[in-house]
Amino acid sequence: MGRTKDRAWSDVLRSYDSNPFISGSNVFGKYDHQDFTLNASLSTVKLGSFTYGANILYKVGDLSRLRDPRSRINLLDYKLTPSVTASVGSHHTIGFAFHYERRKEKLPSLTTVQTDPNLAYYVMTGLESATGTIGGYKGYMREYVSHNFGGELTYGYHSGAFKSLTAFSLERIPEYVYGTNKYEPGFYVANRYGVSTQNRLQGDCLLHSIDASLTYEEAYADEYRQERITETNPDNGQTSIRWNTIMTYKKRYQLKKLDLNAHYRLTFTDASNGQKGYVGAAYSLKSVKTTHLLPVSKQEYVASTVMAEGGVTLFKRHLLVDAQFGGHFATKAELNLADPTTDYAVNVLIPDMDILDANYWFGTLQVEYQHPISIKGVTTQWFARAHGSYIGAQHSLHRSTIGLSIGLYY
Repeated sequence: MGRTKDRAWSDVLRSYDSNPFISGSNVFGKYDHQDFTLNASLSTVKLGSFTYGANILYKVGDLSRLRDPRSRINLLDYKLTPSVTASVGSHHTIGFAFHYERRKEKLPSLTTVQTDPNLAYYVMTGLESATGTIGGYKGYMREYVSHNFGGELTYGYHSGAFKSLTAFSLERIPEYVYGTNKYEPGFYVANRYGVSTQNRLQGDCLLHSIDASLTYEEAYADEYRQERITETNPDNGQTSIRWNTIMTYKKRYQLKKLDLNAHYRLTFTDASNGQKGYVGAAYSLKSVKTTHLLPVSKQEYVASTVMAEGGVTLFKRHLLVDAQFGGHFATKAELNLADPTTDYAVNVLIPDMDILDANYWFGTLQVEYQHPISIKGVTTQWFARAHGSYIGAQHSLHRSTIGLSIGLYY
């Protein structure tokens, strides 16, 4: 739950590196959002060499614009994942999980409180391609429905002080886009491939943690040209409307994404395996390339992030101190547009390059104090936490945050 100020050009939940058929107003305004997530898992006991389980993930969300033209996006997302694991010998485990996820994001209509004859609304189809129409918000609606099919194969190994888990995943995500009377501006589909590994090595009062993951996504969108056909039934006089596709631009919008993450942590423990402190390091690489054809426009950026971390517990583990420090390095940021003069290019894509091309350093510090408190014979662990972070970047893009929270662990 929260509020975003001075936002424009996007009335959808996913503004970047996703479905290109988005829409929005060029007038900056406030947006309120709220999200709710329910997650439930269950599994059987070990039945011979097999264990069976299932997970259900349910999400609902809402994004509301508080300025004309006023939009309200509703999200319904649920995911079902059945799984099975099999033990092979005393050191090996093989698992398989299949999931189906249905995601629906709907913008039912737009409204206005006041009448502005010059108020425009924009519909985008990829990179700088955007069409703005005066009064285009009237009667406008949009619906995104995706069906995510995927599977994951895992292999686990454990022997003495060493444990390892490696996973390979594959997903295909077709997404349909509908407008008024089932008008379809296009079709979007993404294929996602992933591999990850988690490793733990326990030593004398030391725990080594080595994690790595790689995700590659390739997506494209077909763009349609449709004509509206109105038919009247001569028997009862009822009128029906349908849309006929007369032309398809195959793979006019293309997207390629690569995410690489690696993390190492050395944890210092006592004789009872309680944590005394830790040091670690992390590295991540992100690469995104977007292409829009006929004529050709391209955007590409590559960035790396390195981070060092450390933490310590003091005063019999009542006081916990955690710190991080690192840098973000933009190694490539290019934008080549067929028409750099469009409204969307001038107001969104070109200004965004200052952010994508920015190098910055960051630091965070968190101090938490924990103490058990008994109330009517019930003891709970309470905490008070102070948090601060700072980002210093080129182009004067700086940000600092501070926070204080009080609560209990249950």
